Amino acid sequence: MSVITTETLKAILGEVEDNTLAAIQATGASAQDVTEAKAIADGEIDIAGQGEQAISGPVMEVLTILSGETG
Repeated sequence: MSVITTETLKAILGEVEDNTLAAIQATGASAQDVTEAKAIADGEIDIAGQGEQAISGPVMEVLTILSGETG
C-alpha cells in the first residue's frame, strides 16, 4: 500500500496544517477514503443514524482527524 502524497491531500482538502496531513497519511487512508471523509465532514454525505451509510476503518480515522482540525 502506498502512502497518499501531501499534494494529493491538499488537492482534496485544501490548505490544512502539516500535522493534520501527517496524521491522515499515518492512517493509511486512500485518496477515496479521504474524499469520502471530507464529504461527510462537509455534510455532503449522510452517516448512519442520519439515513445513509455506516463508516469505519480509514474513513472514520480521517473523519476524526478532520473533526479535530475544524473543532
